[in-house]
Amino acid sequence: MRTFIKLVIAIIIIAIAALAALPFIIDPNDYKDEIAAQVEKATGRKLTLQGDIGLSVFPWIALDLGALSLSNASGFEAESFASVQAAKIRIKLMPLLKKQLEMDTIVLDGLLLNLETNEEGVTNWDDLTKTEAETEEAASPAAEKPAKEPRQGLSAINIAGVKLSNANVLWSDASKDQNFQLRNLNLDTDPLVPGKPTALTTSFDLISTKPDVKAHIKIDTKVIVDLDKQIYALESLRFNTVANSSGMPLQRANLNLSADINANMAREIITINNLVMDLQATGADQKIDAKLSGLVEANLATQQHRITNLAITGDVENEQLPGGKAKLDVNTNIVANLADETFQASDLIIKLADLTMNGRLQAEKILSDDLAFNGNVQIKPFNLRKLASDLKIELPEMADTSTLELVQLSSEISGSKDSINAKDLQLTLDQSQVAGQFGISNFEKPAYTFNLSLDQIDADRYLPPVKEKETKPAGEKSAKEAATPATAAAAGSSDFPLETLRDINAKGSFKIGKLKASGISSENIVITIDAKDGLIKLSPLSAELYQGKYQGNVNLDARGDALKLAVDENLQGVQAGPLLKDLTGNDRISGTANANVKLNGSGKDIDAIKQSLAGNGAFSFTDGALKGINIAEAIRQAKAVISGQRATEAAGPVQTDFSSLKGSFTAKEGIVNNQDLELMSPLLRVTGAGDIDIPREVIDYAVRVSVVGTAEGQGGRGLEDLRGLTIPVKITGSFENPRPSVDLASVLKEQATGEIKAKAEEKLKEKLGEGLGGLLGGKLGIESKSATPTDSGAETTEQPAAEDQTAEEADESEAKPSAEDLLKERLKKLF
Repeated sequence: MRTFIKLVIAIIIIAIAALAALPFIIDPNDYKDEIAAQVEKATGRKLTLQGDIGLSVFPWIALDLGALSLSNASGFEAESFASVQAAKIRIKLMPLLKKQLEMDTIVLDGLLLNLETNEEGVTNWDDLTKTEAETEEAASPAAEKPAKEPRQGLSAINIAGVKLSNANVLWSDASKDQNFQLRNLNLDTDPLVPGKPTALTTSFDLISTKPDVKAHIKIDTKVIVDLDKQIYALESLRFNTVANSSGMPLQRANLNLSADINANMAREIITINNLVMDLQATGADQKIDAKLSGLVEANLATQQHRITNLAITGDVENEQLPGGKAKLDVNTNIVANLADETFQASDLIIKLADLTMNGRLQAEKILSDDLAFNGNVQIKPFNLRKLASDLKIELPEMADTSTLELVQLSSEISGSKDSINAKDLQLTLDQSQVAGQFGISNFEKPAYTFNLSLDQIDADRYLPPVKEKETKPAGEKSAKEAATPATAAAAGSSDFPLETLRDINAKGSFKIGKLKASGISSENIVITIDAKDGLIKLSPLSAELYQGKYQGNVNLDARGDALKLAVDENLQGVQAGPLLKDLTGNDRISGTANANVKLNGSGKDIDAIKQSLAGNGAFSFTDGALKGINIAEAIRQAKAVISGQRATEAAGPVQTDFSSLKGSFTAKEGIVNNQDLELMSPLLRVTGAGDIDIPREVIDYAVRVSVVGTAEGQGGRGLEDLRGLTIPVKITGSFENPRPSVDLASVLKEQATGEIKAKAEEKLKEKLGEGLGGLLGGKLGIESKSATPTDSGAETTEQPAAEDQTAEEADESEAKPSAEDLLKERLKKLF
């Protein structure tokens, strides 16, 4: 036995000695040509071994290679597919006898790898990926495949490490006109032991032409590779890149990523723990500082992916942003199932400055054009005015600076790839509440649908403050009054935005419980709109205001070269006094008002619309009053002046009561014509007719005031002898400065005729008696032209008085206003 053991030991020693002596006996360089021939036979590529081959067997089976290169595939540009400046591989001999692979550090220096794709999409490594055995196996029927023998694998594999230095990988894709380069690639690892962490450090430069990007990338991690259990991991991963690009909005970016990545390919589960990503990026006019964290879980078998506690924070600086910067925070949990094409974001919180939004979102068919989503959103109460101030957004000037201090929103939402619909919408704006539905479809050319209701709002609070009108010196004409049609045309008018009107596509209704706008209060307002392809219908419109009702229809047609306007509106039972009081601050007229109007016009601007207005309308006021003027009292005072009596102020309100005030009008080419204005009261009758030129804003109107009664309540006492008297008034001028003028000659002529008639009747009665004299006086008195009384005694008495008048008395008479002048002034004030 002892001799046998000695013999075995001797054989082993001899074998080892023989292996150790093998490199001295055999020179591997003598086999370069044969090695190249075998490679070319197997790959079709030419292998060029430029350096010497070093070979050792004991205690390491070591192979040292000098410079070598493998030729490129036919039809590609690069001279070689791959080349290496030097390579070293060492394997321990003795562990191999135990079916254990123990390798020293694998060294590869100066690797150059050229990867190419031609215009047809064929790569220069396609011919290397299919071996002859695979080709034969693919050609053989599945039933004829021999059963595979159980593979006797290595019991253990240990690699001391990998060292890759000065490597370059060049990739060009002619089919996409893209080029990528990995330059200065260096990689170092600690020993590679299955199932054990191995430190790995690598760095390289990435260069791209489309897009133009240059980046330096550095990776530091611990790698775990367990082939038997199919477990792979990157522990304590640290990834850093600094990228520069001249063709991107962000020219420079610095990205840092840390995480623990675990991949169990047996279970097809990938987990990314402790994920933290920091990004700092700068551009020509912007800067971004963002951070992302969360837990990522991916099940490749079920294609279900989950991100838990996802948190994104970002600070953006950009001159185009309100205030030049913005801060954004996002927190949520995300679940995506790619097999079912579903997505869910729960516990969603988005913060922007003082704005906080909560919600959830669910989506299906996320990988197709039939995307559909639903969810809800709540925006917590915030101060919009303060938010705008913080973001340096200038809000429009408003009459009330305490508005927009409370805004709140909640809604259920749903939609698709090109639409969104908000239902159960609840919006709080200060003291107002909006509820209903609002939707948008076709984002490229939006179409709006809505059904909204607003409980109440004072719109005047949100409008610019009312500025007092400038007062002009007496006698100075306003701009409108002085303007002529020529100057008005020269001033020009902005054209209507016809294209914008054609783009409006909206259908819905808006209801308001209570509204105050321009001082007018109304209730139960309904606004219905139907707009598409340039035809806009506001119909029906309705509202309740001042104990009455408004109903209307307004149509705008922008389909042609000019805008067409059609209006059909009416008022019923509206109290005019409170309406005018709220609208103008002065209730100059009271009573129950009814009105209707139908007008249409067309034009490219507002002036053209005014010049083309045509249509008709009517109005009426019942049981009302004209405040600020008592027509009867003014006439009585004028009569007193004429009679040389002292005028006394009447007690009671300064107003003219009427039982009805009505009229109708027609419009043609912007000129409104009225022929039947009529005011009726127990004392007076007022009639009028004339034109109102809307384009020029001028008036040409005539009014006639007649005394028909002697009602004492309206200053009628003392007007018995003026019954039947008619006062004509002419009104001209502009809307801003109307100029009334009284036809005083007609008034005086009528009064003088009456006096002559009375005196003539008295003379006839004296000569012919009461019966015949009165009859002839009634028939002839009006036609008498003489203003001189027939009583000679009166003549002789009055004439000397006139002749004996002194110069001083004449001067005083001239200085005092005549009765005619006084009457004229009174009537001017009246009208």
